[in-house]
Formats: sequence, structure tokens, C-alpha cells
Amino acid sequence: MMLRHNRRSVPAGFTLLELVIAAVLLSMMVIAVASLSVSGADAQEFARRQNRATEVNQDLMDQVRLELVSCVRLFGGDVEGDSNLALLDLAGVPQPLADVRLPKISPNEKIRQDTLMNEITGNSLFFTRLAWSDRFRCTSGTDYLVDVYRWVYYYPTPEGAGPTAGSNIGLNFVRVASEPLVDASGVDRITNVLDRLEVLRHLVDATPDVNGKRHSPCQVVWKRGALASVVGTLRQIDPAGALSDNPTGARPSPWNILRSDAVVKGLLAYRHHSLATNYCRASFNVGSYSVPLNTGSGFPHGFEVQIVGPTSARQALIHMVLCSTIKRLQPAWSDMQMIVDVREY
Repeated sequence: MMLRHNRRSVPAGFTLLELVIAAVLLSMMVIAVASLSVSGADAQEFARRQNRATEVNQDLMDQVRLELVSCVRLFGGDVEGDSNLALLDLAGVPQPLADVRLPKISPNEKIRQDTLMNEITGNSLFFTRLAWSDRFRCTSGTDYLVDVYRWVYYYPTPEGAGPTAGSNIGLNFVRVASEPLVDASGVDRITNVLDRLEVLRHLVDATPDVNGKRHSPCQVVWKRGALASVVGTLRQIDPAGALSDNPTGARPSPWNILRSDAVVKGLLAYRHHSLATNYCRASFNVGSYSVPLNTGSGFPHGFEVQIVGPTSARQALIHMVLCSTIKRLQPAWSDMQMIVDVREY
């Protein structure tokens, strides 16, 4: 006798509900992994841009510091500073922001935060640096050493739409250097008339110095510390080596101190950064020392300067805040400041 067994059929595969649940769980895992990957990439990119902002800021601060080390005179927002700055040729270069101020030189103060009606902070920097010392040997056999200077001017300039409400960016940073200016005291102490003519011809013709080195031609003799309005503060060397109190030849009259470079560009545009504006986040620390002003073009934005202390122990505070012009994701920025000891003479 044969026994028959009835076996119930076992269903194969997954039900539709199980597939839907599995698909939802898988999608959630993919989204989570993708979100983590994107967040990690964004964080890495932000860190890279933060590092880049720090590098750019450090480069500019080092450039300013190295020039201030060779500074022989700082200019402030007074008669001397304003009158000399008015002589510097800025035609055809990026123009300063409408509200650009030189700092008030405060010989009896220390670095401090401004209060209303008692401000000393500026947002531009104007000074004289030693360009080179020229030693020349005349045919008489006498050596003469004459210092040669350049005026240097750092200032903010509008970029694009300029500083606007709600925008971190809109300001470039410009450096303008003047033509060489011969120290008047070095020339005036040459009492031998023939030797003086020979030294001045050497300077204007840019002949080799005692070491065989050539420098840029010099046309202007400048009396350091004197007012530009005083006759004799500026004198021009003519081709024969004589000095004139008035501009001669092709030089514009009244006095106009020419630039060393015909083409001047901002220092930040090609680096894809901007001086931070007053409208950035409070954490950027713009306006740490000054009283911020948001009317007109605004003041001070991301560049602050203070000059304090006596002539023999003068200090210059430089505070700079930069912001990346890349608008995607979080704005990358850098806040740096330094104090440079400047010994004027």
C-alpha cells in the first residue's frame, strides 16, 4: 500500500511590502552617506578657503611690515600729511574710498579704542621709506652718501558695487609708491659747489655708484619734515645738476610727485579676496578700534591704522580683516593685527 503525502507549496521571493520597506531603508542609508560625504567635502573646502584667506592676509601684513621697518617718517591726518598726500599723483589708478582717513598721530597716547569725538584711527597708511643709500665718489676723490626715499600709500578702493548693505565684500587694497626723492639734508651738506653738481648729475642721470650699481633716476630733492607749501621743501634737479625751487621741463606745475609705476592695480582682486566691509558679521571684528560709520561709503571697513608714541619710540598698529569673494557656502575670512616699532628721524 502506498502512502501519499500532501505537501503545501512554500511561496518563493519577497512580498511587495518587504520590497518597499527594503527600498526605503536603502534610500535612507544612501541619503545619509551622501549627506555625510557632501558635508565632509564642504567642510574640507571651507577649511581650505579659510587657510587661503589666512595666507593672503599674512602676505599683505608681511609686505606692510617689511616696508614699515625701513620707514623714516609716518604721515598722519594733519597739515603735513594731507598736503604731501595731495601732491602724490593718483590719476589713472584705483581711486580711494570716499571716506578714507589718515590716522591722527598721537605722541602721548597708547593704542586704544576710539570714542566719539576722540578718534585717532584711520583706514589708510601713508609713510616714507628708505629706498636706497647712494654713495658716490666725485672726481675730487671725496665720497658722498645720500639717502633716497619713496612715499608709500596704502588705501581701500571700491571693487564692483563697493561696500553695500548685506555684503561682506566690495573693497580692494591698493599700494602706490612715489618716484625716488633725494634727502635734502644729504645734498645741502655738500659744501663744495663742483662736488654737489657732480653728485646731482649722478643722481639725475642714474650713473653707477661707488660700487658700480645703478639706481632709478632721481629728479626731486625733498626736505623731510617740512611743509609742502614752503618754498624749498621740494626742488628739482635739472640735467646740468642745478636745483630749482619750481618744477621744470615736463613735470606738472604746481608740484606733482609722480608714481614709480605707471600701472597700479589692487592687491586683492587676483587673489579672489576683499577687505571685509562694515556689513559683515560681528565675529569678523571689523571696526575693533574705530567708531564704525555706515553712512556714505562707510568707515573704517577691514583696514584700521593707529600711530602712537613719541618720535623715538613710535608704534604703528595695523589691523586687517579679509574675506573671500567666493560666495558659495560659508564666507571664509581672516582677522590679523600687528604692531610695528617705527623709529623716525
